[in-house]
Amino acid sequence: MSSSHRLLGLVRLVSATLLLGGCFGQAELEVDGRPTPSEGGPGPGGPEEAACPSTGIEPGPSPLRRLTRFEYNNTVRDLLGTSLQPADGFAKEEESLGFNNNAYALNVTLLHVEQWMEASETLSAAANLDALLPCQPTASTETACARQFIETFGKRAWRRPLEAEEVSRLLAVYQAGKARKDFLTGIRMTLQAFLQSPYFLYRAESGTPGEPGASVQVSSYEMASRLSYFLWGTMPDATLFQAAESGELVTPAQVEAQARRMIGDAKARGMVAEFHRQWLKLDEFSHSTKDATVYPAFEPLKAAMRTETEKFLDYVFFDSEGSASLLFDAPFTFANKPLADFYGFTGPTGTSFEKVTVNPSLRSGLLTQASFLASHAKPNQSSPIHRGVFVRKQFLCQQLPTPPDNVGAPPDPSPDATTRERFAEHTRNPACSGCHSLIDPVGFGFENYDGVGAFRTHEGTLSVDASGTVTQAGDAEGSYVGAVELSRKFARSTYVMECVATQWFRYAHGRPETPQEQCEVLSLKKQFARSGFNLRELLVQLTLSDAFRYRQPAPAAQ
Repeated sequence: MSSSHRLLGLVRLVSATLLLGGCFGQAELEVDGRPTPSEGGPGPGGPEEAACPSTGIEPGPSPLRRLTRFEYNNTVRDLLGTSLQPADGFAKEEESLGFNNNAYALNVTLLHVEQWMEASETLSAAANLDALLPCQPTASTETACARQFIETFGKRAWRRPLEAEEVSRLLAVYQAGKARKDFLTGIRMTLQAFLQSPYFLYRAESGTPGEPGASVQVSSYEMASRLSYFLWGTMPDATLFQAAESGELVTPAQVEAQARRMIGDAKARGMVAEFHRQWLKLDEFSHSTKDATVYPAFEPLKAAMRTETEKFLDYVFFDSEGSASLLFDAPFTFANKPLADFYGFTGPTGTSFEKVTVNPSLRSGLLTQASFLASHAKPNQSSPIHRGVFVRKQFLCQQLPTPPDNVGAPPDPSPDATTRERFAEHTRNPACSGCHSLIDPVGFGFENYDGVGAFRTHEGTLSVDASGTVTQAGDAEGSYVGAVELSRKFARSTYVMECVATQWFRYAHGRPETPQEQCEVLSLKKQFARSGFNLRELLVQLTLSDAFRYRQPAPAAQ
């Protein structure tokens, strides 16, 4: 059968089971009705604590959230026990505010539909049905066994119990498949239907019944999914399903107990690594290239540079005291011998990575690691602009205008001028100074590091000026000399720590914060501060917030 006939036949077959088509209109409505992100970054300008009401729950919107490629692969792994990763071949998500899980940017195209269909066929064909079926049928019990499979597997696939009408429709899919060949064909066809359903591909919510127009608490099954996809990036496990069935995901204490359990699970490390991959743009580093005549050491060390950052982040989050300040002022990093030689560290003797103490006058946390410095540089030189932009966006939560189309090419390296001297034209040019007066003074402070992160005091015979200034950033403002001093300034800055909390809020909710949530976000930041800016505690507090435990009511029927 040709692929086109196969597609037509399958779509006709599964359309009766509320498959993909029902989601297009809702997705478009959510995009058209997206909230406007809060302007500027966290810090000055937010509501005073006294202005925030002590009563009333006003969660932000809860848009329909489609599984990302990361979440899809994890979900089919845990649902089917497969090692296949079909989502690696899916169309990439569009990023918004630095993350690819923003619900308002996860539009659906025909290409997505085709890829989901093909993935469902591949996964159903490879599935170990002996492990998935709850029964071994005889000829007289096949229909009963199929029904049992639909009810038990369906609860896991759709993350909630199925309604009687849904069971009946899926049983019709099974019967159509069985009529084509046999029992297992019917089961595999039903499996395809499950995997193409919006209830699998999306995280649909309705909340618990409440007063008309009032915010509604998410149901126990919805809370199980919120917890699992936030903290693990995958479907709920058996413990969460049992808690949902027992109605034990209702109170803050019940939610907190599960959140703490889950953060201690190995799957949380994968989710945190995914957050860091996106927040810190680690893939951009992996895709970066350098002029081998200028930086011959880069390519052989590239993989090690990324591994350093990944191991560092994992350790800070899970194996240290967990303070976000360590991201900027940690006196240690991770290196193998080749990378240690590049940095001038002592200790490692082989290819395995070890925790090492850094030279505190040259290195301090993320901002002095080669992966950051090389990623935000040109192929043949450093780039104060790229480094300054990244710091403003990712660590100060400030959005900058898109550069004009007629922006000039960066100045070529010259033995007669330092990088700083050549790039200083931006702040002198009236057409550029508006943005570059914010960007360049931050980026210039990194000039002690070349285009791959090696420390330097000279460019050729010219002395490097690594003095910098941060403006419009609350208690992070001020002058500094060198990235080590900037890093320590950031480690002590409440403004920077609040940006870290904001980034996690956006990732957890798959959307930006809204003006109506200013008090909610302020409360989260204050709790983060009271914990000593503990990252693990930040995740727990996110799950206990009203924004996480409640949702806006569904629109009234027209």
